[in-house]
Amino acid sequence: MRVIEPKHFNKPSKHKNKSKTWLIIPGILLAVVAVFASKLLRPKQNSTASNSSQTQQNSTTHTTPATNTPTGEFKQFTGEEFKTLYRSVAYPNTQQVNEPLSITGNEIADKRIRELAEKRGYKTTALPQGSIVKINEPRLENDDLLQPLAAEGWQSLKTAAAKDKIPLSIISAYRSPEYQRNLFMGRLIANGTTAKLIADGIGDAVIEKTLGMTAVPGYSRHHTGYTIDLWCEDGSKTFVNSSCYRWINQNNYLHAKESGWIPSYPAGTDLQGPEPEPWEYVWVGQQYLRD
Repeated sequence: MRVIEPKHFNKPSKHKNKSKTWLIIPGILLAVVAVFASKLLRPKQNSTASNSSQTQQNSTTHTTPATNTPTGEFKQFTGEEFKTLYRSVAYPNTQQVNEPLSITGNEIADKRIRELAEKRGYKTTALPQGSIVKINEPRLENDDLLQPLAAEGWQSLKTAAAKDKIPLSIISAYRSPEYQRNLFMGRLIANGTTAKLIADGIGDAVIEKTLGMTAVPGYSRHHTGYTIDLWCEDGSKTFVNSSCYRWINQNNYLHAKESGWIPSYPAGTDLQGPEPEPWEYVWVGQQYLRD
């Protein structure tokens, strides 16, 4: 639109104003009619678009989110099938241990310990790649941590147990390689050998005994943050003789599977590492456990 700069006009005479007024009035009327006509004839495209946009927004807001909750009956597993399942699962937020971790500080002794461990069926495991969470369990101290998915699974299992008046608790969760090293070395020495004796080729029997109950650093499933050791607060001296074990073990570990857990080292398997450990469980998620 062209901009007209204001100018100083000469003041018109009264006679000229009257004649110009009669000329201006019809022009004003025509302009008003044109404005109303344009409003009446204007297409309703903007209103339709606005309504369409609002409808789409409401539709998006109220869409029921898709669920990944598995359906179907829980599968029945043998001990060997549990072992195979554990080794086939991809565990989120972990990174495989590829380099051998120090055990005794003596390379010859460490090499022999790893040879015997792998002969028993121990496999290198994985370590957390990102953050893991505190679970605030009273029996835990430095290992009071789990992967987020496993922490949710534990709360689910704990709630289900409490509903059935089962006093289930945890005595071990995530373990760092250093923690596992101290645990293994403490038991190795208590069983009667040293790194020097092992390096001299005299400690195999003691190594075997220790490996029957304890993994070496780099081979413990607790490293992943997906494994827990359970205990029962019912006064039992062993977990296998407790009300908690009878509860979790029934119907092929149904209560454990309902929260995504499987036995870590079940009975009826060969070459899995330690002897069967009825107190240790690994979170894998329900998607692997249903038909």
